[in-house]
Parts: sequence; C-alpha cells; structure tokens
Amino acid sequence: MIVAIVTTDFAAATSSTATRLAERRAHSGRNVLLLKQNCERKQANQYRNKAENIAWSRLEIKAGARSSLLSANAMTKELVPEHTDFHDIVMDIPKPFYADAVTALSCSDLLICHTELDTWDKEKQAKLYKCIRLARSKNTHLPVLITIDKIACMQSQGFVSQLCQHLCHIKFIYLDVANDMSMKQLYRAIYLP
Repeated sequence: MIVAIVTTDFAAATSSTATRLAERRAHSGRNVLLLKQNCERKQANQYRNKAENIAWSRLEIKAGARSSLLSANAMTKELVPEHTDFHDIVMDIPKPFYADAVTALSCSDLLICHTELDTWDKEKQAKLYKCIRLARSKNTHLPVLITIDKIACMQSQGFVSQLCQHLCHIKFIYLDVANDMSMKQLYRAIYLP
C-alpha cells in the first residue's frame, strides 16, 4: 500500500506523522519504504537540471536500513507497482503542489490530510480541495482520510458537511483537541478498516 501524508500546507505540527507511521508499520513485521519530500533542498537546487535536483530522501525501515537521497525521477521509479522489496511505502509530502509531488500523489493508494480548525481559513480549504483534486487527476477514486479536531464544535461539523458535499470517498478521524493524533488510531484507520 502506498500512503501519502500531506502535512505543512494544512497543519504544520504533524510533520513527523509519516515517519512514526512507517516505523510502527515496520514494527508490525512489514518492510516499509519512507519517502520524504525535501523542500529546502529542492529550493536550493531549483535552477539545476531536473534529473540532478535531489528533492526526496529515501529510508528503508527494516533490518539494515540505510538512508539515501533521490532525484524526482528516481523517486517516481520507487512508486512502480511491481516494486516487490517493500510491503508498504509511506510518503511525507509537505508541498503537494510541486510537480514531482503531484506525480507521487497520483500513485498513492490513500491520501491523508491533517486539519487544525483553530488555524483553518478559506485559503487552506481551497488548498485542501486542490490537493485532493490533483491527487485524483490520474487516480479518480483515490480514498482520502482527513483528521478533524474539535468535532463537538459547530465549525468542525460545518467543515465536514461542506467537504462531503464537494468531494466523495472521504473518511474522517475525529480528535479531541488539535495535535492529539493517536498513532494507534491512525494506524487502525489505515491498515485495519
């Protein structure tokens, strides 16, 4: 299963979720590949040849794991379905609107987005819609899992209602407070439906 986790554009405090999820999956006896988008490196190398623009890091989470850097082209090759070394691929994508991120999103089996309603506004909502539509541009029925904090408040209920009217195949995880993401809860929602 290829899981894409979009972080910074929607909720800045959840950037380690992909790493924690990949590690937990590996502890369950799976071979996991963690791909992390490196936006700072991409920015620094923006005028280089595309093949030389190292914008991703790769970490095998299994016995004898090693980390390495990847170009956008090499990252795309990691997402080929016939890749048999890994049971799961988890991607940490803080900037989903970069071209290589769009490619990664379209190869996913599940897209996860985090929301924090204290900082939510129309711009973030528009970015969320855009991200989901980009991910579904090649993968029409891509399922999406969205975390919602403060479900008891009217704002979150309105947000869920509005989202369901505009987009289909959406599931939600409800949290008591912002940043109260239980890895156990997220793991169960992804791998033990």
